[in-house]
Amino acid sequence: MPEVQGQLAKFGSIVLDSNGNGTIDFDVDHAWQRWEVESVRVSTSQNSNQTPYPTAEVFAGPISPGFSQGASWTGNSDTFTGLVHVDVGNELHVQFTGGIPGTTAFARIYGKKFSGVDDG
Repeated sequence: MPEVQGQLAKFGSIVLDSNGNGTIDFDVDHAWQRWEVESVRVSTSQNSNQTPYPTAEVFAGPISPGFSQGASWTGNSDTFTGLVHVDVGNELHVQFTGGIPGTTAFARIYGKKFSGVDDG
């Protein structure tokens, strides 16, 4: 089955809970699609000098240490770079911890998406 390549650009947001935590989940659009995520940009609605800054951690698969792709101590404004593969059953999670309760956290992912084409 040949693949068609396109640009990947997805956005998600979540209001941080009473502990300043929240997770944004991303998943492929359908069973015949896979992603190559090249960057993840994180930010929050808090002022740039307002503390505490949340930590943002990216997971490819379950939210578990073995699936961590890295963390940022400045989850209110930072960009992760590197190649992360996402396909069916392998969600991408951006977890914010220790932020300001009630603020909104944002994540934007960029890269390439590949969709299978049934040529039969």
